[in-house]
Amino acid sequence: MALVPVAAGAAVQLSTDTPVATAGYYQLHWTADSPRVTIEVRTPESAAATVIYSGPDRATVVSGQTDGVRTYRAGEIGADGKVSTWSEPVTVTVAHHPLSRALAFFAIGAVVFCATLLLIAQGVRGLR
Repeated sequence: MALVPVAAGAAVQLSTDTPVATAGYYQLHWTADSPRVTIEVRTPESAAATVIYSGPDRATVVSGQTDGVRTYRAGEIGADGKVSTWSEPVTVTVAHHPLSRALAFFAIGAVVFCATLLLIAQGVRGLR
């Protein structure tokens, strides 16, 4: 899994494991000088950013996402509890596999399952 760095030279550097997520989940990673960081997300539909994480970790998994574009930024939390510096933004596009592909995978799985049951039934019959 290759990391996609987006910030260079900033006090906080934020990156993601994929710029396009087809399964609705992905991981954000960051480095910072401060022991505490806050992560915000913006979508084209929202006017304000939403905090999705605040704490000492250096990565988080974002899951359960619907199709769309999300822009993240990481901020260092200073001793006063306020954000002192922000990273460059990181954009992730969530684009799930189409329903037709999911149904095709389901159909292939059903055929394999039925073929396996048939082979087991024939093998049991051959043992008698």
